[in-house]
Amino acid sequence: MEIEKLIYTNEIGESLELSTDSIYHCNVSKDVSGVSGVQSIIYSTNSMGQHGDSYVGQRIEARDVDVIGHINTRDKAQALELRRRFLKIFNPELGGTLMYEYGSFRRVIGCRLHGKPEAERKEVLIEFHIQLECLNPFWREEQEEKEDIASWVPAWEFPCEIEQDNPESMIFGYRAESVIVNCYNEGDVATGMRVRFSALGTVRNPIILNVDTQEFIQLNVTMQTGDIIEVNTVYGSKGAKLIRDGAEIDYFRYVDVDSTFMQLAIKDNNFRYDAAEGVNSLDVAIFYNKEYLGV
Repeated sequence: MEIEKLIYTNEIGESLELSTDSIYHCNVSKDVSGVSGVQSIIYSTNSMGQHGDSYVGQRIEARDVDVIGHINTRDKAQALELRRRFLKIFNPELGGTLMYEYGSFRRVIGCRLHGKPEAERKEVLIEFHIQLECLNPFWREEQEEKEDIASWVPAWEFPCEIEQDNPESMIFGYRAESVIVNCYNEGDVATGMRVRFSALGTVRNPIILNVDTQEFIQLNVTMQTGDIIEVNTVYGSKGAKLIRDGAEIDYFRYVDVDSTFMQLAIKDNNFRYDAAEGVNSLDVAIFYNKEYLGV
């Protein structure tokens, strides 16, 4: 029988499951609030003589997840040891992620402990109560989506046949150049992305353009062979960095002043790439998370 589960993992990798099957017993559908739905705040303005208000904008508040349950053992020594583990994992000093799982359906959200974790003995069992604050209120899928705009496709297969009189018969790979790629956002809200420019040779002023909105991100720099530049447009993580010989260098100052830290709109987002020089030596990939209002 499939059941709802919450799995909390702190930033040093320690995990704890909350469900009706876990010794940290919790009925997710009854004892947890805040996993579905968000609170929207509407901003408006008005003036003398106006009937009603004029819409200015809106924002979605941070999400609070409230969890109640109990440690499902009557053995006092075991219960105390489990409580110590519970308090260690829900350490307010550490951030973490909360995973919602129901069968094969999974969603993940970042969170931090709000207030203090409570785990007190009642009449028979130790009952716990925790409040998690999710500053980014949107659930996401476990893995990022990746779209390659231009990349090298491996073509070496077994069995391998080499024609002695035709050296061009040996093809190890070929360049797949998509003029336009569609990053289809199936999520509920617009979301940021990471754009990765990889140089296979000398590349000058790489650019990625949204052909629907004409927004672009351009780097005014000459890339060397092996250079990787990542531009992040996610709120709270916006920036650009160069990765060269394993070292990371802040490259925000090389982002063209007319560039836009674009967000992926809901549904279609069509992009193409270019460069002032060396476009055939440029690989471009886009990484993004589809985000959802609830589970």
